[in-house]
Amino acid sequence: MEDEIESVLAEAPEFFALYRKLVIDADGHPGAAATFAELARYVTSLLDEAERSHISLTRCLDAVEKVVKTSENAEDLVVWSFFEGLGDRDVPRLNLWIGPKTRALVIAAYETSPL
Repeated sequence: MEDEIESVLAEAPEFFALYRKLVIDADGHPGAAATFAELARYVTSLLDEAERSHISLTRCLDAVEKVVKTSENAEDLVVWSFFEGLGDRDVPRLNLWIGPKTRALVIAAYETSPL
């Protein structure tokens, strides 16, 4: 299991059930890119219930921030798997939960701020 996936599961343990289903569907190893795409779908569902899901959203975006700080693959995973997996209307809604390193990475990748 990649370090980035371990970081996500450590920071956002409520994502584990979805990750486990992803593992089963992928015959054992879905890879980090697929995991971050699934994390994006999960975060989108949390946004629709933001008041009840505030803690889970915080944990998920803390995990993303940790990956940005520690992974050589941060741009691929966070920008191109996670943010591209979000809907256009969902990206600005994450503004409250995005960490400073994640924000800087996204702005640099898109050359503008989608947040």
